[in-house]
Amino acid sequence: MSAKEVHPSVAQRIIIKFLMKEGVRPAEILCRLRQQFKSTFSQPCVFFWHKTFSGVRERVENESHDRRPRTSLTEDNTREVRDLLEIDRCITIAEIAAHLGNRYDSIQKIIIDELGYRKMSA
Repeated sequence: MSAKEVHPSVAQRIIIKFLMKEGVRPAEILCRLRQQFKSTFSQPCVFFWHKTFSGVRERVENESHDRRPRTSLTEDNTREVRDLLEIDRCITIAEIAAHLGNRYDSIQKIIIDELGYRKMSA
């Protein structure tokens, strides 16, 4: 990952770690994250990362894992979702998912995280 392409979850962890070292409480960190990001960590997640960075973990990047890699969050899928939205602004997430053969939540993630849209009909 280059310096220009910091994933939003990593950026939020950086902020949590910084504010935790400044002595800011987790509830206040959550409020600040909600002001800065369209899609933020949940309250339990912010508390988890605050506790984790208070302990032994220093790295903010994702740990490597043996799970299956994401196949739906590709540039091609993002481009296709963008094209469908440009053609029909009233198309639903379910319709896009059916058209592309992907899961509802994968399409929703593309729309919110990759394209920056906030609210769509189901």
